[in-house]
Amino acid sequence: MLSSSDIDKKKKAFYAIEDIVSAMKAYAGVTIRKTEEMVLNVRAYEDNMLYAMADIIAHFPGITFEKLEGKRILIAFGSSQGLCGPFNENIAAVISDSMNNNDTLFIIGRRLKSSIESRHITYAGYSDSIVSVSGIPSALNEIASQIMNVYKEEEYYNLTFIFTYIYEKMPKISVEKILPPDVNILNTLKPIKITPLIYLEPRKIFNKILEELLYISLYRGYLESLRSENWYRMRSMEGASENLKRHISELDSLQKYARQEEITEEMIEILGSGMFYRR
Repeated sequence: MLSSSDIDKKKKAFYAIEDIVSAMKAYAGVTIRKTEEMVLNVRAYEDNMLYAMADIIAHFPGITFEKLEGKRILIAFGSSQGLCGPFNENIAAVISDSMNNNDTLFIIGRRLKSSIESRHITYAGYSDSIVSVSGIPSALNEIASQIMNVYKEEEYYNLTFIFTYIYEKMPKISVEKILPPDVNILNTLKPIKITPLIYLEPRKIFNKILEELLYISLYRGYLESLRSENWYRMRSMEGASENLKRHISELDSLQKYARQEEITEEMIEILGSGMFYRR
């Protein structure tokens, strides 16, 4: 049986771990709140890009999506950090179910890459994930041009994102087609009645809108993924915190029992030594 001093050392170690878990919970909570506010603004900007595209198509009928079919590029958003439960495994399972032989897969996140490799799924590109909102711009500059160069090839037509988002406090995985935009949705958007005055060719404006739509959609994918990753991490840390509290409580009881046994042994030794006996 462990001595009370040994148990006390174990308790101190658990308390130190509990402090780390509490700090991680606090950071995850801050990230969730921050990304939740930003996602709303990014979605509004994304809608504005769709409105602009609808205006260009409505007032300049010669601009259409020329290709009718082609290969698909999949962009899967995962995490590079651990302690987020089944976050990456769930995305890998969706990729395994939805990916075709002709699809080209790009992976974001070191942990997701490991999950994909364990399933023996081939991928064309990989980039590291982000750990905070401040890391999104540099990550976007790295991957946006790479994806756009591949997408502009004639054999590619469909660009689809796979990411986790939080809906009604529950995680959901979205397989969302980004490019080309849904023509039916564009037709439902009401364009402005007055033809816009432009000094550039409509096709150039249209291509720039496509690039901007890709950029802001990637931004939203990073935000949604970061928010979901920290949602999973928050739940994992809550479970770890409960386990730590239970272990500490058990050690408290064990320490009291061990201390009682030690006091009893000390009393027996004192009584056995004859210290309290007189002739």
